[in-house]
Amino acid sequence: MSVIAKLAPPTVETYAKKYADVPKEVILKEDLLRQGMDLSPAALAAAKHSRPQAYFLFSYNMSAHGDMGEGVSTSAPEDIMFLGGPYGLARTSVRVVLNNQSPYKIDVIDGALKICENGIPVADVVYPEKPAYYGKTLADGLNYEQVIPLLYNSYAFITTFRACHYWGDKEECQFCDINYNLREIRRLSGDHVTADAIKNMDHVVEVIGAMAAEPDPAHRMITIIMTGGSILRSVQKGPDNAADFNIPYVEAIREKIGHRVPIVMITETQDLDRLRRMKEAGVTTHNANLEVWDRDLFKVIAPGKEKHVGYDNWVRGLLDSVEIFGEGRVSPNMVSGIEMARPWGFDDVKTAVASATEGFEYMMSRGVIPHLDTWCIEPGTRLADNPPVSLDFLIQADIAWYETWRKHKLPPFEGYGPMGSPGIAVYGNTGSVDMGG
Repeated sequence: MSVIAKLAPPTVETYAKKYADVPKEVILKEDLLRQGMDLSPAALAAAKHSRPQAYFLFSYNMSAHGDMGEGVSTSAPEDIMFLGGPYGLARTSVRVVLNNQSPYKIDVIDGALKICENGIPVADVVYPEKPAYYGKTLADGLNYEQVIPLLYNSYAFITTFRACHYWGDKEECQFCDINYNLREIRRLSGDHVTADAIKNMDHVVEVIGAMAAEPDPAHRMITIIMTGGSILRSVQKGPDNAADFNIPYVEAIREKIGHRVPIVMITETQDLDRLRRMKEAGVTTHNANLEVWDRDLFKVIAPGKEKHVGYDNWVRGLLDSVEIFGEGRVSPNMVSGIEMARPWGFDDVKTAVASATEGFEYMMSRGVIPHLDTWCIEPGTRLADNPPVSLDFLIQADIAWYETWRKHKLPPFEGYGPMGSPGIAVYGNTGSVDMGG
């Protein structure tokens, strides 16, 4: 007599019982971010007219290009929205993290796109359509989207400097693949963002003008996010710091489109004079990404930042920034889950969450609103052999972040779109923004 094994219920279902007060959308979103997803051939074919992965900064994938099926890494969508399904989920944005070993797969079932866990459908899927300006070309033949991609149908993301001067084993952030990703995309075909180390300013201005003029509200640019690798020395005989390197871009953008749309500038920490000059040029939000709160982990996870700036100076710079840009306009990234990175991280969820919470309390009580990005374990990094981040940690960190944010009556962090109950937020890199109203 044959024995048929009973399939375990989907993770979103079991964890919803464990965390009854957490929206199911947060649980599924965090599980997708920590484990990634694969696409069936039918789902990949259905992505033909969607916004493709742009590789604008990092790879944001758990599988290397060569480990995925033909065309997957260049044709898969940049992000998706999941909704409905057996749990009646609200429409939720999430970054597409490609992982050919994931239990999650997008498939076409009865003519409709579904996200399945171990073959069981858990939600419907909507791919992002290309805006009208995708496919338009500059005078040199480069596509607009190869200069500035649109993320989550809302963000213009400009990587002004594609390399990072924190280089090699002793300086690169241990979770970061910015330099590796640049080398990889130089050998890829497709309409991903150009591999030029420095963005052509005239190209940036032309494309941002087209994005600002987009008439369709579904593709309205609500923010401009500008970033790049750290700058420690002169770039092509020009500026030797990120402020002076980026200010001309900001001024040119403001001259082209005015001041309606916020500009988020992400650099290493800057002194007061440079912060003031960035604000005068038109930057509305400045984020110097701290990455992890624990001082000892900061030293080993971000050795270049420790060497060239130091933990105390980095934290002090965040507080200084609030005095210049204001509350809600200083939002350093924290890599959620890096607290448990092997071999240096905490061994248990409770201690790791307590450390993250200590950081949330310190920063938010002083007007700094850190934002979380769930750690994507990328193959080109020194931490590539780590297991997926604990889902319990991610959910508990989201709870702690949300409760601390509400406790201090803080506004949403500016430049990343709305936040609130499921179905409202735009940001797809963390479930913390979908926790509640």
